Amino acid sequence: MERPVPVVDDGRRALWLGERRVRGTRREPVTSPDSVLDVLVEAGRLGDADRSKNWALRQLAGGWSRHTWLLSEGEGEPAQGEAFVVRVKPPASLLDSDLDLEYRLYKTVAAAGVTVPTPYGIEHATDTPLGGSWFVMDWVPGAAPVTWLRRDREALEADWAGGGRLGRDLVETLAAIHAIPASELGFLGPPRSYADAIDVWARTYEQDRLVRDPVVEDAFAWLREREPDPVPPALVHGDYRIGNTMIHDGRIAAVVDWELAYLGDPRYDLGYAALDYLGGKFIEPGSALLEAVCDRDWFFRAYEQLRATTVDPEVVRSYSVLGALALICILLTGIRTYADGRTADVRMAWNRYAVPGLRQDIVRLMGW
Repeated sequence: MERPVPVVDDGRRALWLGERRVRGTRREPVTSPDSVLDVLVEAGRLGDADRSKNWALRQLAGGWSRHTWLLSEGEGEPAQGEAFVVRVKPPASLLDSDLDLEYRLYKTVAAAGVTVPTPYGIEHATDTPLGGSWFVMDWVPGAAPVTWLRRDREALEADWAGGGRLGRDLVETLAAIHAIPASELGFLGPPRSYADAIDVWARTYEQDRLVRDPVVEDAFAWLREREPDPVPPALVHGDYRIGNTMIHDGRIAAVVDWELAYLGDPRYDLGYAALDYLGGKFIEPGSALLEAVCDRDWFFRAYEQLRATTVDPEVVRSYSVLGALALICILLTGIRTYADGRTADVRMAWNRYAVPGLRQDIVRLMGW
């Protein structure tokens, strides 16, 4: 029997919208919904008569690289098809990324049949009541598990023991993402080569580090000596993990958080997904399963069958190291933002606590 993943222990449902979990009650409205309603009406998603409904626009708690707002009717639980999510790019965040590209990517991926919230319109102006430029899309019911929470991790492992529907969804969705024709993704720019992918994060490290890190720098050098044979470029999600999916009724209902996506080597997503960190490893070990969802070897075999390809474990190892470096660099961006006084969000300073475990993963993967 398929089971939804329980993610709260107080009997109240949690909503996960992008990177934010909201428990039961939500904040009171702080701004007018008119600008968002204008976009939805112009897109034909709502009619003029819908403006008279009792809409409330509330900012949800949390948010690392995007702020999230919920547009819904009244104070009750949102209903599917009757609520919307607004993704806002704040002035300072964990990682600066292109909101317009993210919006266009949602539209392209949705048209390709991959399960994502449907987007309807974008506001490019940065001086808005929501605190930055934004786009609006459908609200999707469900919750996203946090593998660093034991209850979520154990629920995911129980799904695998009970038949593994989520594991099948995870690999089938990734295969579908990689199957989107590259010709439809030209707006992402030229494909990144292996060297380009390394350079993106090496530059970020140099720009945002507070001190030199010999493990990080040796890892970049190690990667440059391991360039694999090239493969045709495909859409790379860039942060593909179970925590960036919405789970509803025991199935993946949507994939979210596409701001790191690019056109390049799809094997990056395989290496990234294989990181122990994403299986819940922090101070203590996490799950033995890939992302706490499924057996690692099974995942790669299933991907091989779906994509009619061969997965080279050494290429996966290289991209796991690059994925860990990417995570460290993203964390350094948040630390630098806080250190420079560009944000008062103390969570950015807390990022430093995740770095040692990722350095440990890099050392192990390189065989030191």
